[in-house]
Amino acid sequence: MTETPKVFISYSWTTPKHEDWVINLAERLVSDGIDVIIDKWNLKEGQDKYDFMETMVKSPEIQKVLIILDKKYSEKAELRAGGVGTETQIISPKIYGDVSQEKFVPIVAEKDESGNAYVPTFLESRIYIDLYDEDKFEENYEALLRNIYQRPAYSKPKIGKAPSYLFEETPMTHKTSIIIRSFDNQMLKSPKRINSILREFLDVFFEDLKGYSVNFSGSRDAMVLGKVIHDNIISYTPLRNDFINFLDKLFKSELDFDVDIFIKFFEKLPILKSPQDDRSSWTAAEFENYRFFIHEIFIYTIAVALKNEKYKFIEEIFYSGYFFQSRHDYKVEAQRFDKLYNYVEIFDQFYQHTYSQNYFSPMADLIVKRLPETLKLDEIVNADLLIHYIASLESLRWFPITYIYNTIDSGKFEVFNRLVSVRHFEKVKAIFNVSSIKELQEKLLAAQQNNKSPDGFGYINSFDRVIPIYDLIEINKIGTIR
Repeated sequence: MTETPKVFISYSWTTPKHEDWVINLAERLVSDGIDVIIDKWNLKEGQDKYDFMETMVKSPEIQKVLIILDKKYSEKAELRAGGVGTETQIISPKIYGDVSQEKFVPIVAEKDESGNAYVPTFLESRIYIDLYDEDKFEENYEALLRNIYQRPAYSKPKIGKAPSYLFEETPMTHKTSIIIRSFDNQMLKSPKRINSILREFLDVFFEDLKGYSVNFSGSRDAMVLGKVIHDNIISYTPLRNDFINFLDKLFKSELDFDVDIFIKFFEKLPILKSPQDDRSSWTAAEFENYRFFIHEIFIYTIAVALKNEKYKFIEEIFYSGYFFQSRHDYKVEAQRFDKLYNYVEIFDQFYQHTYSQNYFSPMADLIVKRLPETLKLDEIVNADLLIHYIASLESLRWFPITYIYNTIDSGKFEVFNRLVSVRHFEKVKAIFNVSSIKELQEKLLAAQQNNKSPDGFGYINSFDRVIPIYDLIEINKIGTIR
């Protein structure tokens, strides 16, 4: 329970009207739970009024001394006249001697013809509360209450933690981090710049990826090479997290952007699987890290889009044609997203030995072990599965290497579960590239007839299977409820 605060009111007996104003203020303060000491209530016959004033001003029981400022009070204070003069002589040394003193609260009750408050010299540096202006009386009276109860309208927030990137052993040098930190401010000021900022981020990200190139020299031992690639993948994690964080901010902004910027970004990625310089001797193993990057980046793109329900964006990524760029491939026909699938085995031996476990897929395990804080395990696994399911409907190949880490019963997830709802179907139909419920049903039935693994498929010796899409979606129930 809040302790009852006690205040003393210092004022001038100027006029009966002013005295009534002061008494009305005191009565209201009392009604708001404040114990008010004022001469008209507490000074009795026979008491020494000057001793009373000095006792009240100096008493440790008095939390606040409210100094009611009108013309007469200010004049007496300047002349050190009467009771006001005595109080002034008591108060002013305390104020001058302790600049941080908050016990004395000036309250303006009168102003001159120019609207200037009557404030004596010894109080000029103090911030006062204006109760003269009737239009702002209630607002400023609340400020007085908050001052007395020490419950300010604006409180300093708790000190948070310093950004972790300031204390990393290797300082964050990626320009992508700078773009992310300025994204919200940029979008607030110039939302029309969304495409240029997106293009800048992806260009910078691509250039930063180039900095993770590996050039094997010396040993060709499988364990050594595997460790080099594994450690390189670990070192690129902060940059990957920048990519994920940027996507999340982009999708949450709800701003329209040109999807072709993403398409062109993905088209460039295969360039990284071969040397960017003029070296005459190199091996494919030196670029296994980039194959891992490309595969993981694509999965995370779909995962963040799913999390933010950006189904139209996912549609464009799944069904657009890609004119992939490569140093040695001059084909000009459009290809599909499945060309971004890459499976990396070079660090398998090192990984199995390091963690003393026979993993179905060290690559999949490394992906899930490096989950960012912003995404859950099921979100990345479901993205991998969704890519597989769409690929299977389009006669493309994408093996969902992370499926064995699925924690959802029977491999189901919300995008499929809610297809019984017409409203949900209308939201997500784009990712199936259909315009009607009937069209989706026909597509699923065709997949069922053409499937050569009706019981699902998966890793050899694994009990868990990748369940066919037509077993996850109850075809006859699609769109049967609102």
